[in-house]
Formats: sequence, C-alpha cells, structure tokens
Amino acid sequence: MTELVTDRLLLRAPRADDAPCYALGVGEYAVARWLTPLPWPYTLTMAADWLRQAPPPAPGKALFIVDHPQKGLIGGVSLLGELGFWIARPHWGRGYGLEAARAVIDWHFAQSEDDAILSSAHHDNHASLQLKARLGFRPVGREFRFSQALQHNVEHIVTRLDRTNWANGEKSRCA
Repeated sequence: MTELVTDRLLLRAPRADDAPCYALGVGEYAVARWLTPLPWPYTLTMAADWLRQAPPPAPGKALFIVDHPQKGLIGGVSLLGELGFWIARPHWGRGYGLEAARAVIDWHFAQSEDDAILSSAHHDNHASLQLKARLGFRPVGREFRFSQALQHNVEHIVTRLDRTNWANGEKSRCA
C-alpha cells in the first residue's frame, strides 16, 4: 500500500473508519464551497460511499487522506484528472496543504511519465491559487464549471505544472 510521509503528515489510502471525520471536515460550508463537484450539505453516507469506491493510490488516479499524527484526519489530496486538495478549516494557515500537495506531486512525477499536472480553482479562491503558484503551477486558461455546493456556474482558473519546471527547482520556491 502506498503511503507518503512528510515532516508532519502521513498521506495514506482512505479507510472505512475515516468517513465521520471526512464528512465533518469536507462538509463544512467554508470548505465545501470551494470544491466544485462536492454536494452540500455533505452527509456521512456520502463520505462512506466516496471513500469506499476510492481507488488504491496509483499515478494519475489517487485519493490520499491527509493524516496528522496528533490530530488525525485533517484533509485530502487527490489526483483524479487534476490535482485537488482540501484541509479542514481548523487547520488552515499552517502549511499542511502545501506540504501534502508537494508530496503527491513528487510521488506522481517519480511514478509516472506524465509531462504535466493540471489543477484548477474558483477564480476567487485566492488561498488555493496562491498555494498552486507557490508549487509552480501557472495559469493556462479559464472555464466555467458547475458548483454543486453553490448551485451555479463558477469561473475556474486552470493551471498547469510542467515536469521540467518541477524537476528544475520550481518546488524550491515552496519553502
């Protein structure tokens, strides 16, 4: 089983017993509003179903639970077509999202032949866009996507991280 270890976090495959903490963390409106495909309100049943069908982590198709040794489940990082992540609101502003995303990017590029990783965020999700910029993602376009939580179309900024930029030190700007 694939697990990624950082200085402060363990990124691991989801387990059935993660459902209550997952539902509480991602189900808070302050988090859910930024996650375009996520319905809101988000229930324990939805979390259990989502985690049950999650594929084992493999390059290009992975869902990792962000686990803090003293605090437990504090978020998630996925690479399901594009890089996505969330951190539970009580843990915002501590660099956990950056640390977890960096680990998944390192792992993905080490395990795959992909030339790039795409990601996107609501045009007004400044925290997510700033984190992606620190990782080396660059804007490549804009598009509208339907937000399940907001129940309307939201403009997204699509970003791209090239393997060569990552390998040549773009990630060194993350510190």
